[in-house]
Amino acid sequence: MHIRASAHSTKETCPVTKVLSVPWKQGVHFGFTGIDGSGKSTQAGHLAFYMKKRFGPTYLAEPRTDMISQLLHSLAWHHGKVGRRKYYGNRMVDFAKSFDVVRDYQTTLVPLLSAGTHVVEPRSVFCRSAMAFAMNGERDIKTEEVLGLIPKPDLLFWLDTKPDIALERINRRAIDCETLRDLQLFYDAYHKIPESRNWIHIDGNAEELAIAEQIRKHVDAFFASQDS
Repeated sequence: MHIRASAHSTKETCPVTKVLSVPWKQGVHFGFTGIDGSGKSTQAGHLAFYMKKRFGPTYLAEPRTDMISQLLHSLAWHHGKVGRRKYYGNRMVDFAKSFDVVRDYQTTLVPLLSAGTHVVEPRSVFCRSAMAFAMNGERDIKTEEVLGLIPKPDLLFWLDTKPDIALERINRRAIDCETLRDLQLFYDAYHKIPESRNWIHIDGNAEELAIAEQIRKHVDAFFASQDS
């Protein structure tokens, strides 16, 4: 008995297989880190706009809140507590939120990067690590272990900003509430993390457009090195 081969039985005759076998060029992952008020979202927005004009499809990964944070806040409210950290404690909050970060990376950023889309992320995993450090007074190994499942961005910009300047910016935008003490703890945590020596250090105290220009120079140099 002669059996006719299916059109989907070989790679040579399968259009879908041919499409999937195309060697896409991986997108570039840019990340920012720094204390609240350092200008992460602002500079990420500038960079995303620049990237779209110069280097193609770019996604600005700017979630304003995450599911875990909202759930913890809601549950704490039902128990009569003002905030999630007051009810659950710092370590539990930071540990729980770390899984949300991993989920977002795997479900959103990985597919985009694989498709060749560049990704600009205003808040890297190191924001979470530094926050946990600041809240607990020491490094949170369990939280960092979960966050370590996410690769370091191709370029990571640290907007190193003095707490008093950051607080002035926060008060001016009038959508967040921070204290100078908390910002100082956050600032100190960043300077105690050994990995920070390997990040691209940017003076976050400078003017907005001057900072954006510094970042663009690093980006241009990165792409030039990839083409050489």
